[in-house]
Amino acid sequence: MSAFRRLRGRGRSRRARGMTLIEVMISLAVMAMMMASVWSSFKGTTRAMEVSEEIQNRYSIVRSGLLRIETELSMAYLSKNQPQPPDDKHYTLFEGRDSFESDSVTFSAFAHLRVRQDADESDQSIIQYFLEQDPEDGDRVHLYRRESKRLTGDRPEDLERYFPAYVLIEDVVSFDVKYWDNKDFEWQDEWRTMAIDQQPDRLPERVWIKLGIQDGEDVVYFDAQVVLMMQEPIDLGRGQ
Repeated sequence: MSAFRRLRGRGRSRRARGMTLIEVMISLAVMAMMMASVWSSFKGTTRAMEVSEEIQNRYSIVRSGLLRIETELSMAYLSKNQPQPPDDKHYTLFEGRDSFESDSVTFSAFAHLRVRQDADESDQSIIQYFLEQDPEDGDRVHLYRRESKRLTGDRPEDLERYFPAYVLIEDVVSFDVKYWDNKDFEWQDEWRTMAIDQQPDRLPERVWIKLGIQDGEDVVYFDAQVVLMMQEPIDLGRGQ
């Protein structure tokens, strides 16, 4: 009877001793693996959310820039009140020049916004969009916007001498612009109101813009069409 009690006592003492060191180490290892898995999953989810937010912000900037181009193009105009020879300046113009996928467009528009009260400015301006390399990184190309607050009569290629340009959209791969000719019923690669043998006295009915932007290793394209409200020259001197 006493021997049986001793055996039962030994069994109780083994159970009372709890987990061994190896069991503790295994438990800790399993717990560490679970925590690492949870952290990795959380980190991956957070990074995916950050990347998604960056992409959405990038696309939002592109869409806003494209909307600005559309809005300003819709307000393009030509004036009948052109200077007489020997003055050969074009104070109002629409020059869409083709250069494969690096086009440029310069036009007069009722699109200038005055930011200062009583500023000696009107709503008329010359606006220019073009692609150019980043001055600090030749591997990057941006879409630039330039604006002359006055109708100076300068040629598009001379505007950079007097008016600065700023980046509208970064990392642009292509800027392709087409112009709908409602007389020939076809898209034109260029529209030149400064050339007598082109379209000296009218604007295109519509403008189609195709913009390619760098998105990591891929190129994403955005496109839009805009209708020009004033396709025929207007008489700014009427009623004066």
